[in-house]
Amino acid sequence: MTIALSGGLDSMVLLHLFSRLTQKNVVAHHIHHGLSPNADHWLNFCQQQSEALQVKFRFNRVVLNDKSRSSLEALARDARYSALQENFTENSYLVTAHHQDDQLETILLALKRGAGLTGLQGIVGKQNLNKGYLIRPLLDFSREQLEQYASLHQLDWIEDESNLDQRFDRNFIRHSITPLLKARWPSIGKTVSRSALHCQTQQAIVDELIEQDFTQCALATLVLSITALQSLSKARRDNVLRLWFKKSGLTYPSTKQLSSIWQDIALAQADATPKLKLQSRILYRYREKLYLIEDKKLLADNKIIVWKGEQILPLCAGKMRLKIETSASFVIEKHHVEVCFRSQLSDAIKCQPIGRNKTRSVKKLLHEYEVPPWR
Repeated sequence: MTIALSGGLDSMVLLHLFSRLTQKNVVAHHIHHGLSPNADHWLNFCQQQSEALQVKFRFNRVVLNDKSRSSLEALARDARYSALQENFTENSYLVTAHHQDDQLETILLALKRGAGLTGLQGIVGKQNLNKGYLIRPLLDFSREQLEQYASLHQLDWIEDESNLDQRFDRNFIRHSITPLLKARWPSIGKTVSRSALHCQTQQAIVDELIEQDFTQCALATLVLSITALQSLSKARRDNVLRLWFKKSGLTYPSTKQLSSIWQDIALAQADATPKLKLQSRILYRYREKLYLIEDKKLLADNKIIVWKGEQILPLCAGKMRLKIETSASFVIEKHHVEVCFRSQLSDAIKCQPIGRNKTRSVKKLLHEYEVPPWR
């Protein structure tokens, strides 16, 4: 059980709660971002508090180089979660101190962005990680309740000076908007959290339907059938495309990108070979299929390699491996076999596939075997 420990009020309450477990296998994990002149002090504080509560302590230092504040916050968050999950197994748990006021801020930010159902779910109480789980046990409690708990148990905590800077949206909501809302509607935190739970329930139902549609359209993890997508309504098709990106480790495409994927790529003329660069992938269409291919280019070996009987032949400076199988009657010494890339060959070169009595050009065979042009 890993407690994400920043040293702030929320995480100190969380640490204290878990330190009271009779049988505890708890580790407090602090991430040193180096973004504040007080970062070293925060690290020492977290270590001292953990030791005082007899909780194992761990920390990581991460280096962030981006200069813009907005992207820096995103980089810090990604680096933090990556470091917190180091050495996780399928049975690991990461526990964070998000609370009811965080949920209110998140929902308001989602409304500001014009988010749909997915965004209006807000912060979920439990979710799967690549390995293990992320849980947030304080979501039903307000910051005021956490302050009361901290006062009762005489807890100390630190204050991050950047949280007071209202140039940033979340801080603006926290200091200028939330107090007004609570003054008018004291229970606004609870009601917004209830709405988030309703959205989470509805999203769970939608996710089941999307998964069924995806199974119908997916020919492989990174390949979708255009014909199957055409049988769906636009809303269901867009959801399948979003899930496709998610399963590929990418962020959701925008509404504009979804339109371009469908109109400019999927529905392009039959003889066209359209492609679209999206994040770290390139989206291709080939023979009524959509492909998401990693944007990696292998530098082809510029010399012909003479095969000497190896079962595995490394190519492209070891980035590609060619497996060669032969029949029992094949004797390498009786043949001269050369391995090269198609770019080194004439389009007129022919070969005779096993089981056929005629030769055919490599170009036509690749087309026949449905090998996409980029491969």
